[in-house]
Amino acid sequence: MARPRSELSEALHSICPNVYFQPPASKKLTYPCIIYQLDGKDVMFANNGHYRLMDQYSVTYITRDPDDANINGILSLQYCSLTRTFSSDNLHHYAYRIYI
Repeated sequence: MARPRSELSEALHSICPNVYFQPPASKKLTYPCIIYQLDGKDVMFANNGHYRLMDQYSVTYITRDPDDANINGILSLQYCSLTRTFSSDNLHHYAYRIYI
């Protein structure tokens, strides 16, 4: 069974104090920050039923510093992988996929 989102939120808050879950476009962000949202469900089947269910989250770390130590800190979380990086408006974005 999928773990509660609060566990992911606690882990992300231990890395960065500014964490936002699906913020509206009108929300003013404070950098560095982490934005995350539910992206899907990962289901494994066995014996004609659900064997394992995990929530899949898209997590984006946004910072002004391209050498920020938190970039690797997020990768230390279980079931996490870096999917892409890009820069926009002098902000560096690091996109991750996390399963909980």
